[in-house]
Amino acid sequence: MSFRPLKAIRPMEKPQPIEIRVVKKWMAQRKVQGVIKSEMCYQFVDKYGDGIDATAEAGEVEYYDSIIRLQSCYHVTGYVCTKARDYMATVNHEASLIIGKKARFVPKENLEIPTIYFGFAHYGLLKGRVKDNKLLTGMLIQKGITILNYVTI
Repeated sequence: MSFRPLKAIRPMEKPQPIEIRVVKKWMAQRKVQGVIKSEMCYQFVDKYGDGIDATAEAGEVEYYDSIIRLQSCYHVTGYVCTKARDYMATVNHEASLIIGKKARFVPKENLEIPTIYFGFAHYGLLKGRVKDNKLLTGMLIQKGITILNYVTI
């Protein structure tokens, strides 16, 4: 059976089976038309180390807690693909998943999926994020000459 890599998921496409590990869970709140709305949020990672955010209705916390456990691996179907949230995004991905009652989480044992997710920034983004990016990129300046000291794989 084939599984869709998380990096290949696009907004509004038909969901295909995925195999993931749940690496993070939190409650988020946002204001929608003056009303505060709560969501149960998850971060999933696949065997390639790619991540994606998923959200579920906060009113169903007990239901989702009974089927989704942190650090557990699952075969997932029945989710909805949507555009990534522009608030509290924890993963650099154009899509996000919505989990409803039709989503199925089948536990899987011994999957070789990372237990953490790192969303590394590329070198072009570092300058705007830190005051002194030389320590992060290995760029040294000696007497007006820039020496690049990092390797691209």
